Amino acid sequence: MPSWLKEGRGSLCGANVSLLLREMGITKPLLVAGERTKNVFFARTGMRLPVFDAFHPNPDLQDCVAGAALYQEKDCDGLISVGGGSAMDTAKGIKALLMTNIAHVRANQLPPEGNVPHLAIPGTAGTGAETTAVAVLYEDGQKLSVDHPALLPDGVLLDGSLLDTLPEYHRKSCAMDALAQGIESWWAKKATPGSRIHAERAIRGVLDNLTAYMQGDRKAQDEMLHAAYESGAAILTTRTTAAHAMSYQITKKLGAAHGHACMLTLPHLWAHLAAQAEYQPMLTELAHILDGEKPMDGAVLLKGLLAVLELDKIPMPDDATLDMLAASVNPERLGNHPEALTMAQLRAIYVQAFTPMTDTERAEAIAAWEQYGK
Repeated sequence: MPSWLKEGRGSLCGANVSLLLREMGITKPLLVAGERTKNVFFARTGMRLPVFDAFHPNPDLQDCVAGAALYQEKDCDGLISVGGGSAMDTAKGIKALLMTNIAHVRANQLPPEGNVPHLAIPGTAGTGAETTAVAVLYEDGQKLSVDHPALLPDGVLLDGSLLDTLPEYHRKSCAMDALAQGIESWWAKKATPGSRIHAERAIRGVLDNLTAYMQGDRKAQDEMLHAAYESGAAILTTRTTAAHAMSYQITKKLGAAHGHACMLTLPHLWAHLAAQAEYQPMLTELAHILDGEKPMDGAVLLKGLLAVLELDKIPMPDDATLDMLAASVNPERLGNHPEALTMAQLRAIYVQAFTPMTDTERAEAIAAWEQYGK
């Protein structure tokens, strides 16, 4: 977990940031942020810092090369990232390149420690990247995950007011990402009693606050931001499983945002596990966190949640695209899923994810979601 944490609405201010920077030993940080978030940062803190904002929504390794060059040119001694996962992953990539050369970054071979302290300030409630040690980057269109303990941000500042202007679809998708991370972490092969505490906090935090959050309730925004933080803390230990592994090409080829793409397959992955006796005790325990009683209850509730959020309808891809989706799934990520999945099973789960529910199924699923917390 990060060594320093400051949390609370309005906590993004000059006094708090200055205090955190002093505690982290940073005197001249490089700010990594997009156009909107850098302006918010400057307005809230009154600071003037060198800025790196030339990164893509899916950060490219070469973006990080440019950022590292600017860091050295400006003689910086630390990083501040403000925004969503793109800004935080870019900052982590910059740190990796300051620790070693690009070939070692590609090979995920970083030295044990790096003297580049990093303060992360999330502007979305979803990825939990502020509490993970992974930088998701791209090179020549291919995904590159740089995973190393030294990439864990040293400090985190959580301010729910940064979510005030998030568009509706981003609110939905980011919340689904945090929820998916919580569920996947809970059932992951690498789960521990400690990681499951964080995972349960993430799951309950999202579900308890989602309705109010979507209505713009400020307290719910603060709680949702903390739930995302907890989801990141959970996957810091366990990493993700099949829903995340299956999501990347849905985003790339079909345009669904990352969290939305994860949640499309998650209910069907749950149902696939629930059909097998060996996983039913585990899923019964997990269903209790979602106020369910039986192994399948969680899958039904998640389908209802997708329906209420109007995230359940994406047209069925053609056969060639379905084949590509199934073939694209990273076997290493699948290795952390509770069961081994064949390519034929993956393809069948994609088909189920894109198949509309019947009117009866939809009504039952929505009813299950509406009963949550009652």
